[in-house]
Amino acid sequence: MGVNISTLFDTIQLYQKEGNAENALESVTINGGTVNAVGRDSIVHNNYMYYTIPVKPPLHEGDIRAIANWLTELNYKLIQQDTFRKRAPDTVKWILENPHVLKWLRNRGGAIWGTGMPGAGKTVLSSVVIDHLQELARLHEDIVVVFAYCRYSDAVSVRDILAAILRQLLERHPAVLDFVKPMYDYHKLDGTFPTEEELLSLLLEISRSNLFRLSFYVIDALDEAPRDTQIDVLTALRSLETNFFLTSRPLDSLKTLVPNAIFIDIAAQDGDIILLIDQKVKRTPALRRLLQNDEWRSKVVAEILEKSSGMFLLASLQLDMLRECLSIQDLREALDSLPSGVDDMYAATLERLDKQPRAELARRTLAWVSYAYRSLKIEELQRAVAVHPETHEYDSERLVDGESLVSLCCGLLVVDSRSMLVRLILQKLYRTNLPAK
Repeated sequence: MGVNISTLFDTIQLYQKEGNAENALESVTINGGTVNAVGRDSIVHNNYMYYTIPVKPPLHEGDIRAIANWLTELNYKLIQQDTFRKRAPDTVKWILENPHVLKWLRNRGGAIWGTGMPGAGKTVLSSVVIDHLQELARLHEDIVVVFAYCRYSDAVSVRDILAAILRQLLERHPAVLDFVKPMYDYHKLDGTFPTEEELLSLLLEISRSNLFRLSFYVIDALDEAPRDTQIDVLTALRSLETNFFLTSRPLDSLKTLVPNAIFIDIAAQDGDIILLIDQKVKRTPALRRLLQNDEWRSKVVAEILEKSSGMFLLASLQLDMLRECLSIQDLREALDSLPSGVDDMYAATLERLDKQPRAELARRTLAWVSYAYRSLKIEELQRAVAVHPETHEYDSERLVDGESLVSLCCGLLVVDSRSMLVRLILQKLYRTNLPAK
């Protein structure tokens, strides 16, 4: 029979006193604006109604993990850990002292959009911001931080990103389970998955609840997501009552989607580049010995500061070119010929790669990473490269160890030490301007 919502709760409370809450739920269902009988609990999240089986026992950690894995397999936490761990200590700390960022950290709502050229250190900067926010969240239960890292090689949709964000909320804060569980039960029963609209609606409800005083969303390298995803992500974030931090190359055509955003130019400062130089020199014994001479150390620092133009990637590739120097004469010649500008540096790196005895293997390795439909793990890359280029047959005797493959590519490949996923530095530049032979 039809009853209103207040009658529904009165009925449930009456049966609960008698120790039979399930009978109460079997007596009613929701049908439009009235409630009739079905035998399932009904929970409404915004405009979405989910029917669930009532009176469930408390969930254990394993249950939360199962729901998290059901939402998505994307795990941006591994990228965050690896990026933050590999950075030179104290790099880009200046971002945390920026007056706009300090204000953004204190107040609810607001958007910071950091823009910079490829190789400027945007991802390292994002990892530093995320780590700082995570520390705040550890100290304050009413603060939450979620994030996503976009990659050219992973053509994710806005649904993928929203699902990953919801997964992080669930894993970090079990109280979010009360919001997610009805949706999970409904879709699990029917073998379906939530739509982008459902996920956004749920995130909006969480953001409007009293669960968190401050919610921080960080999206790195938005420009590496597909164009439609870029627009959808900005539209979604704008509708959420959260603080969000974006990084990308300049995307002037999308600025109107976030009219109140504060834009910050991202470029490595001299101190950041010097920290990077110190880190890489320590890891290169031959270069470290040469630079024990203070005069030559000063020359190397000055030359790289001038020619790197505030770009971490450029400075890193320039330092890689100096790794092979065994004498001061080698060092002098290398510094004189050191390219400036990303295009020139990339071309010089590929030229150096092509002069190697195993240049053809290096080129095939880069091609596999560049043109793969998804990110490859190092083991998958090894097997792919072991396919004979003429017969197209896999040959286990052609397997090359992963470390050797990465080394052959002259610094153009990086491997996530936790996920073991391989990434090509400046993939868009490689594919557009310098395709594999």
